[in-house]
Amino acid sequence: QVSPSPKKSETDTLKRVPCETPPFALGELKKAIPPHCFKRSIPRSFSYLIWDIIIASCFYYVATSYFSLLPHPLSYLAWPLYWACQGCVLTGVWVIAHECGHHAFSDYQWLDDTVGLIFHSFLLVPYFSWKYSHRRHHSNTGSLERDEVFVPKKKSDIKWYGKYLNNPLGRTVMLTVQFTLGWPLYLAFNVSGRPYDGFACHFHPNAPIYNDRERLQIYISDAGILAVCYGLYRYAAAQGLASMICVYGVPLLIVNGFLV
Repeated sequence: QVSPSPKKSETDTLKRVPCETPPFALGELKKAIPPHCFKRSIPRSFSYLIWDIIIASCFYYVATSYFSLLPHPLSYLAWPLYWACQGCVLTGVWVIAHECGHHAFSDYQWLDDTVGLIFHSFLLVPYFSWKYSHRRHHSNTGSLERDEVFVPKKKSDIKWYGKYLNNPLGRTVMLTVQFTLGWPLYLAFNVSGRPYDGFACHFHPNAPIYNDRERLQIYISDAGILAVCYGLYRYAAAQGLASMICVYGVPLLIVNGFLV
């Protein structure tokens, strides 16, 4: 059997890509969803949040109280298990704060923003900064010109070194960097984001990502991040840098990995 040529295979793939307007409107799709799915419930929302906090606190208590008592072979197994479990739970907290940014936590915008600011700041996410850019991402998902993150690249825009990374070792390196540093690099330097005229940074109130109405809240986001960083500094000063990395830093890397 003769295998199809690469050019023919590429053409067949493009034919399968949907490029026509779907036979339904967004409003029709929304009407097909049961009305109760759009009802926000403060008790239910807080129950999910409190449950995640309880689980994360239990993991923290067990790790800080008992891991040091384990013999060395077991402690080497216990910490990776803690990192994986705590990273998953904190990802749940991150998602709840994310829903606050979409005004899905409650019927009160001030409550959503308060909860979102507290818990996104705890995970070193500038709440308002990302709320606004993420909202525009949802409005322009997949757009080559206007999407805020994961902007599809044209073949002509791929860097010269891309061909040297198109192998198992190169892909492993790229995936490692993406899963560990991709999220903070996006927030700080707009890596993988849409091009802007000027320095696009989620921590910069005058960044071109934001309009004048939004800039004050970028300062509030930065204040939340600074408060958490100060708390981490005090924790590291009291318990040691290694402890801070083990109980907070590594789980945070796992959260960041889930995001990308």
